[in-house]
Amino acid sequence: MTRRVWSETWSAVVGGELPWHRLDSAAGKTDLQILAQLIGDVHAAHALAPVFFDELACRAEHAITAEAIELCPGALEFLATAQRFGAVLAVLSGNEERTGWHKLRVAGMDRYFITGFFGGDALERTELPPRALQWAASQHYFSHGASVIVVGDTPNDIACARRYGLSCLAVASGPYPLEELTVHQPMACFRHLGQAALSLHTFVPTHLMARQPIIAIDGPAGSGKTTTARLLAERLGFTYVDTGAMYRALTLAALEHGIPMTDEALAALLERISIELRHTPQGQRTYLDGHDVTERIRMPDVTAHVSQVSSFPSVRAAMVRIQQQLGARGGVVMDGRDIGTAVFPDADVKVYMTADLATRAERRLEELRATDPALTLDDVIRQLDERDQLDSSREHNPLRRADDAIVIDTTNLSIEEQVERIARVVRERIVESSPSLP
Repeated sequence: MTRRVWSETWSAVVGGELPWHRLDSAAGKTDLQILAQLIGDVHAAHALAPVFFDELACRAEHAITAEAIELCPGALEFLATAQRFGAVLAVLSGNEERTGWHKLRVAGMDRYFITGFFGGDALERTELPPRALQWAASQHYFSHGASVIVVGDTPNDIACARRYGLSCLAVASGPYPLEELTVHQPMACFRHLGQAALSLHTFVPTHLMARQPIIAIDGPAGSGKTTTARLLAERLGFTYVDTGAMYRALTLAALEHGIPMTDEALAALLERISIELRHTPQGQRTYLDGHDVTERIRMPDVTAHVSQVSSFPSVRAAMVRIQQQLGARGGVVMDGRDIGTAVFPDADVKVYMTADLATRAERRLEELRATDPALTLDDVIRQLDERDQLDSSREHNPLRRADDAIVIDTTNLSIEEQVERIARVVRERIVESSPSLP
């Protein structure tokens, strides 16, 4: 399938048949490296790459489906095991970024990876590990005693890891047999990823396997999830992550810069701006490009557009990766609309909060009264009803209850009662493995 997509892209962009005879092998190479070999000129490949990879990504999105992807044996088992042990997973792929993420997405594997480093602008795979290491350092993982392990299926992967002083687990899931990979002396060598998963506990540091719990709280607007999540985090001594504020900050940036409300434009904008959730003595504050926008993102103009912004697949995919990065070490309470279903489907505790529409509208009206005195209860009921419809009917990561989530109807509950009910569940489920929880 990949060869066919490349051939069709070559025909559309360059013209004629793709000269496969110029390529000795695609294994272990980056897409830019392959393009350079096919053209026979590195500089020409760099010049052609933007147009070529735009066309390639577009064709890959339509041609590469779940049915066309054959997963390596044990792949999902390995990723789930690594995630359960608290490992932070980043993908290093020779594919161009959009095509690489698309393949992972249709294979159901993208949710395991917090970030990725791709070969659309790298002439050698050896250029990717330094980027990953620089990112890991920027996230302060090394200050927490983390070690880095490369998992690969080619001699290039083993050599690449060794070049930067990293350990490598080699898996014979690609074109190279176990015996040939063993010759290159990786830290360990396995016939398939399922076998590697069974032995992973011997390579992951013990302190990583003791990851603190992740609490996922989902629900519609006005259900009380944001206030409850913040207070619950304070009680448990966990970090609170308000994912809704992140979508609101992106919405505000789009409004202020006059960016069209389209998937492509918003995804590009997200690459250019900085969204931070800072924890202060006054609680969590939201910063957009260094400016505190905590109150501004709750204004009516942002509220009117945030559901549309959050519905776009590229935006949600990028946000999910950022949110997974924020919660990778555990010890977090995260609220939103797809935390338990998309961001952390393996969260230790999942809660779905709800309330009747009238109660939610009254709560929201109280929040908005200071910024919009003319707003009426009927206005808010209509807005919430529209938001519910948009959130629950969108194609990608819609608002829905996870199958294993605890449902809490907050219609007749105070905030204190909501917090206590969830805290009780947390204690019952995970206090035995985390006796320090209050």
